[in-house]
Amino acid sequence: MISTEELLDTIRGQVLLGESMKQHTSLRIGGEVDFYVDPLDRDDLCRAVALFDARKLPYVLIGRGSNLLVHDGGVRGAVIVTSRALGGYSVRKNTLMAGAGVPLRAVAAKTLALSLGGLEMLQGIPGTVGGAVAMNAGAHGQEISDVVSWIEILDNGNPRVIPGDEIAFGYRCCSLEGSVILGAGMKLEKLSGAERDKRDRLCREALQRRSISQPLSWPNAGSIFRNPRPEGNPSGLGAGQMIDACGLKGLRKGGAVISESHANVIINTGEARASDVMELICTANEHVRKMFGVSLELEIKLLGFEQTCC
Repeated sequence: MISTEELLDTIRGQVLLGESMKQHTSLRIGGEVDFYVDPLDRDDLCRAVALFDARKLPYVLIGRGSNLLVHDGGVRGAVIVTSRALGGYSVRKNTLMAGAGVPLRAVAAKTLALSLGGLEMLQGIPGTVGGAVAMNAGAHGQEISDVVSWIEILDNGNPRVIPGDEIAFGYRCCSLEGSVILGAGMKLEKLSGAERDKRDRLCREALQRRSISQPLSWPNAGSIFRNPRPEGNPSGLGAGQMIDACGLKGLRKGGAVISESHANVIINTGEARASDVMELICTANEHVRKMFGVSLELEIKLLGFEQTCC
């Protein structure tokens, strides 16, 4: 166990006890976490991780909570947020060095403004750099693995840099998923003025399409399921298209609804519970399995759940 006094003596940032996770996820859903830790800086975050490791208490690092579903009963252990501690970045020549807590859309926009290409099509992804590299975020033909030069992790309490060619990236996954990611370096492409303007136009068009096709005005966690891999998906349809074909758009459980505008998104219309969202997830997966013979895999991350239907 660990005492409040020891936490406050060790961590210089904010420590909250019994904090509701509703305020820290884009779905606005979730019970209380034992310890909510917002470290002051990188060293403070490393001390927090070392303390929980030493006490053998569970912890998880989160960024902006944009792809999380937190159990109604909350989370045991600690949630450590990276936004402040790992929120810095710099650009030197063609290389972006970004902390894990930096918003991905911010550096995607900034690097394009500096005539550097490789991240610009990821501006619509609401997560952080840490989450993006862990899940190999991608959109519109770009994946973050295309530009990653190295990733820095905590290895037994010590920072360690791993070259990009030693990391196995897959579709929405990475061999370092589950590690404490501190930051990443990305080698970008120098663009001419004409090429920068062209890509800027393509990005604005993609963001406009996204604003029309996705329910951005409602709390949500983005795509619920990963698109099935082609080898196991004879239909060639994406997860949202399959759910739509099953006639599930608009299906409601409590305050949770499968979006009418994008079937792979579940929205919180007000007082949705995690159990409501999970029931819709299970229902969608069951229908898709029966109609298409495909078992969908979750893209969102679950906190506090011991058993799921996926």
